[in-house]
Amino acid sequence: MISRIASLRSRLPDLESALHSFTASPSKFRVVRTVNATSTQPRTLYILDSSFNPPSVAHLTLATSALKQHAPLENGPYRLLLLFSTHNADKAPSPASFVQRIALMTLFAEDLSRSLKNAAPSLGSDVADISIDIGLTKEPYYSDKSTAITETTPPFYASNPIHVHLVGYDTLIRFCNPKYYPKHDPPLSALKPFFAAGHKLRVTQRPCDPSDASSNEFGSLEEQQKYLQDLKDGEQEKAGFEPAWGSNIDMTRADESVGVSSTRIRSAAKEGRWDEVGELCTEGVAAWIKDQELYSEDAAGKKMMS
Repeated sequence: MISRIASLRSRLPDLESALHSFTASPSKFRVVRTVNATSTQPRTLYILDSSFNPPSVAHLTLATSALKQHAPLENGPYRLLLLFSTHNADKAPSPASFVQRIALMTLFAEDLSRSLKNAAPSLGSDVADISIDIGLTKEPYYSDKSTAITETTPPFYASNPIHVHLVGYDTLIRFCNPKYYPKHDPPLSALKPFFAAGHKLRVTQRPCDPSDASSNEFGSLEEQQKYLQDLKDGEQEKAGFEPAWGSNIDMTRADESVGVSSTRIRSAAKEGRWDEVGELCTEGVAAWIKDQELYSEDAAGKKMMS
């Protein structure tokens, strides 16, 4: 672990250079690093899109469960893209932290790759040896992110794969909220290019945690399942959501770790509860947070050291 941390420290200037090169360019999507790089051109691209502030065992569960359970239903070969948007639809950006996000994503990708290789006997080689790309986008909305990935020149994924976005239930609600698409009439018609291309959402339900009041706003697991069924039954059709699109949305029950919040990790780091950070993050991520003293000033993650 010491050598991994030292190696990443030495690469920070390169990561910062890649970040600035992207933000100064007209590009809307760019892969800045790849872990376990291969020449594989995927037919299915799994996309884990997050603020990664920091990555947690919840992110690990979302990725591994999708690859173990969903991949057999999709056409291989596969790749996984960890995607970070430099613009967020609901939150003000924190530029000083962006290079640290890339560093955290790099260590998380390495930890995930090792975890998949260790599980190789129960996984096919196309999953255990999957390439994990770390990408940046300037688009805030999922439908636009997929368009940016597809239209990047030259194409990074020349095979034009189907995109499977790995999201939580709260993201599904935002994805289908008409208020985010005011330029379209009806608003949810904005999603047509996404679904017309065959792209999909794999939605992990948000469990209700009595100790976490914020989780209660999403309702019971049954209510969450009903929300998806209502979409399929045409409840949002007047807003532009075509009922047939619901067949491209899969919902799965959550593993216990999915309830881990990044806020809890940041608070634990700020207060020096390193055992707790180690339980909530993968090994490399936990070590980097401690080494870089991330979140020591602001548990909200807004003043991460660069």
